[in-house]
Amino acid sequence: MVRKIAFLGLDNAGKTSIISAITRRFGFEEEVSKLSPTRKISRETFKFLGIEFVRMDFGGQVQYREDYLKTPGKFLGGTDLIFYVIDAQDYDRYIESIDYLEEILLYFKEGQSYPPIAILFHKFDPVLVKDRELNQKTLTLKQALTKFSHAFDIFFFETSIYDIKSVMDCFSSGLSLLFDQMEMVSHLFAEISNNYNAIMISLFDSRGITIGEFNRPHLQLQEKLKIYDLYLNVQKRIIAENRNLYEFSDKFDDGSRFSGLVEVLNFGKLEFYLLFIVEEDPENLEKTVNLLDKIESAIPQIENLILQIIQ
Repeated sequence: MVRKIAFLGLDNAGKTSIISAITRRFGFEEEVSKLSPTRKISRETFKFLGIEFVRMDFGGQVQYREDYLKTPGKFLGGTDLIFYVIDAQDYDRYIESIDYLEEILLYFKEGQSYPPIAILFHKFDPVLVKDRELNQKTLTLKQALTKFSHAFDIFFFETSIYDIKSVMDCFSSGLSLLFDQMEMVSHLFAEISNNYNAIMISLFDSRGITIGEFNRPHLQLQEKLKIYDLYLNVQKRIIAENRNLYEFSDKFDDGSRFSGLVEVLNFGKLEFYLLFIVEEDPENLEKTVNLLDKIESAIPQIENLILQIIQ
């Protein structure tokens, strides 16, 4: 069975740049700078956990929106998941964006179909995270959008192509809604993390989609981005050097050091990347190494859970 994912929103909201970031990940900024407005609908297929998906990027220009809404069944019928993208910086079009979403959801309500809705406040760039006006405007918008939550499962995300993890986390969270057992991975990681005081444990597929993740409470955004950037570089080296395991050490901006490893887990044609991050003990590095070895002993548990999900 093919699952159908729709990216919808006004023109210039950033839908295509998000898809480009998800698809390419490496060097995507250059790709995004060359993008032109999507004409009508762009389709692409991909597989996730052995299931085939079709991802549709709906052009947001007025003439296209009118076409979709004239015959919505033709374009939106059978949709399993919606990513609705709003340009968080374009305050003047907030009302227009709400109106468009309302017309889309009216079609689904009339057909008694209720796919989960991920609403992305996009262009929420890292330099603007603490901007008071932007935060107040988006909070007001969220409050207005909650009226749809009576009929639909609505989830809010703040994303930016300059924070690739925010984009990947949003996409991963959306996909997880279509798989009953994916939440169990994060629960297992929380248990492992508590046992070994890990900073972060994550499991990714080969495209960078997060299967499950747990990080230490109060881990700062910049620290998460630091770890994720390291992971992307390590993954590239693993592929280039045809390795199954890569260990590394680095430090956060405050000077505190951490150690990590990325291990490849293979299940037939499916490939997963397991990331462990632990705090280094500067006075006892052997203790840190032993801790990583102990965490690796949990891999059989993780593998069994992956098998349950993909079977």
